[in-house]
Amino acid sequence: MIKILKIAKLEISILFYSPVAWLVLAIFMVQAGTGFFGMLGSFQELFMMGEKANNLTQLLFPGINGLFDKVLQTLYLYIPLLTMGLMSREFSSGSIKLLLSSPVKIREIILGKYLAMLYYALMLMAILGIYSLIGIMIIKDADVGLICAGLLSLFLLTATYAAIGLFMSSLTGYQVVAAISTLAVFAALKYVGGIGQSIDFVRDLTYFLSLSGRTENMLSGLITSGDVIYYLLIISLFLGLTILRLKAGREAKALTVQIGKYVALITVVLFCGYISSRPLNILYWDATAQKSRTLTPASQEIARQINGPLKITTYVNLLDQHVYAGLPVSRNTDLSRFEDFRRFIPGIKMNYVYYYDATDLANNPNMIYQGDIKGLSVKQIAEKVADNLQVDVGGFLPPNKIRKMIDLSAEGNTFIRRLSYHGKTSYLRLYNENNQFPEEAEITAAIKKLIRPNQLIVFINGDDERSITLKGDRSYQLFSNARKTRKSLINQGFDVSSVDLNNADVPKETTVLVLADAAKPLSNPAIQRIQRYLDAGGNMLIAAEPQHRLVINPVLLQLGVQLSAGMLVNADKKAQPDLVSAKFTGKDNTYFEQMTGPYARVALPSAAMLIAEPKGFVVDTLLKSNADGWNRIKEFDPSSTSVSYEPQQGDEKGSKPLMITLTREKGNKVQKVLISGDADFMSDNLIGQAYNFPFINGIFRWFSDGGFPVKVSRPIPKDDAIMANRKQLSVYRSVTLWGLPALIVAGGAALLLTRKRK
Repeated sequence: MIKILKIAKLEISILFYSPVAWLVLAIFMVQAGTGFFGMLGSFQELFMMGEKANNLTQLLFPGINGLFDKVLQTLYLYIPLLTMGLMSREFSSGSIKLLLSSPVKIREIILGKYLAMLYYALMLMAILGIYSLIGIMIIKDADVGLICAGLLSLFLLTATYAAIGLFMSSLTGYQVVAAISTLAVFAALKYVGGIGQSIDFVRDLTYFLSLSGRTENMLSGLITSGDVIYYLLIISLFLGLTILRLKAGREAKALTVQIGKYVALITVVLFCGYISSRPLNILYWDATAQKSRTLTPASQEIARQINGPLKITTYVNLLDQHVYAGLPVSRNTDLSRFEDFRRFIPGIKMNYVYYYDATDLANNPNMIYQGDIKGLSVKQIAEKVADNLQVDVGGFLPPNKIRKMIDLSAEGNTFIRRLSYHGKTSYLRLYNENNQFPEEAEITAAIKKLIRPNQLIVFINGDDERSITLKGDRSYQLFSNARKTRKSLINQGFDVSSVDLNNADVPKETTVLVLADAAKPLSNPAIQRIQRYLDAGGNMLIAAEPQHRLVINPVLLQLGVQLSAGMLVNADKKAQPDLVSAKFTGKDNTYFEQMTGPYARVALPSAAMLIAEPKGFVVDTLLKSNADGWNRIKEFDPSSTSVSYEPQQGDEKGSKPLMITLTREKGNKVQKVLISGDADFMSDNLIGQAYNFPFINGIFRWFSDGGFPVKVSRPIPKDDAIMANRKQLSVYRSVTLWGLPALIVAGGAALLLTRKRK
């Protein structure tokens, strides 16, 4: 060890007796600080304009164009300048012969030189540490753990670059060649992850060797044993290769023996990398203050209830527009989407089934890229698509075989995953959004559905109620049954179906029965079935429009509730008079957290006031109209801007109840009924208005006792302010961008001049 330290000390002195080391430090500090203070200035201006921003630590450090992100983009340029002469200098000057003939072991020489580079790497990290300290001082409640994880990540990356540079320097006596070769290896390790992705064994091998993604994980606060061991193994590999390279020039051994040593070293490193990257062997540490790189507590609790294998089968249709996401070339990216869940469910088994089938070729978005397909059979089209994707069509099951395995026609034969656990199944779909893939809420809901009783929402049909199968202004498809809508009930853990009560009873497993704005009078059998369902303690949601009060009031009469005459008028002249912006007034906001903000409103067009005098129920008013509006008895033109208040005609001014809940103890459960004087707030054309969709989610979370949709929200980050004024930032900027770099350059110049005089 003493010899290693002496060699390291000598190498450090040689390094700093050249202007390169000093210039790199100064340039590195200026380059890193310029972007950092630019970002700080931008956020300070944002705050001065009255805007708000949180999670500042993430934005200023590992975020796009943040300090660590900028360093990551340029760090690879600095290291070859420092490592190119480590061994090349010895070869070109001939001093390598003295080293090899001295009583110093080769590994001591290599480790000593490498230790010198680690010392320099620590100096680079110290510069980043100065900016990190400034960030901690001026950012309110800065996320220190995130910053420390980022520094550790960049140090390991720098140490890895140094080991590679040391090896490349040992291959040539030309320093420029060594530098260029080092850059080439950096590029190879960055892009090797894309090689051979269609072959399982090669894919796993190249993915392990790839640098891409590992640093980003740690920069964002998630430190895993797999990533740390990867860096240590790559460092060990290149240091070992360097030692073997020098030994080959010192020892006279057969070529096969020398090659065998290289093969043995590489094999051991790859084997250790494979073992350390297995899900069961990975340890995790989320260094962020909010634990943002870890599943929320709700998801963790559900994940821990999975005992045994959880099978996820992905069905990939060659004729679907999302086929590429499921192909072997995208496998590692696809598997990474479940990495957070593997941490808590190591028994996840991922299977892929490839097939080709078509439900509706004429409207298939993928066909527009395939050219002329007129007159072609499904098989011929599949062959054409396979040729365009450069895949073997023989690896895809034909329609007759996939249909025997599973019927995916109801899903439109689109990209879909089926989760299986202890005989129960659930599905994950892709959505018509910028981010098409399921996220934590959807994955957690699909898993939770496997371990608790099904939540079945049954919509009554047969009397011109709102449709859940057709998309339209009056329909309920988007929030209930739309497979491509992320927040629809079927993608949040619920099952959805319909029933015609004129001909059938309410299904026994019903969680909530929904009567949505029947336009025709219900038959006596239908009303009787609803009555029996309510008497048995069933949950129900009833929504109606004012023009259908004569249809719905006979049903509501059983509950002691009625839609009053007239319709609510909004006093705001800038809005339609019948468009009421209702405020949440419920006594319990457990399931309606998003509705408690000062601007949270639910849009209800053409709403009726509710009159409630139920017996045996506890009444709570969820929504009320504004106090300056009124209930108008006479009909009015909804497009008019001059609807007047006429108390002589019976109009009543003030805040009126528009939606109420009824609850009562029934057996060993609490029966829940929700009644709304408006049915449009859940319609396809209004769920995007104001807070309608969050409010709808709250309603069904209330019905399911918090079961679904799964709540995966996190506390708002506290680092939401910069605790420094412009003058203070200017001082910090001047010191770090001008003062310290000038001192570094001056110190280097003084040392070099002193040495030259001696």
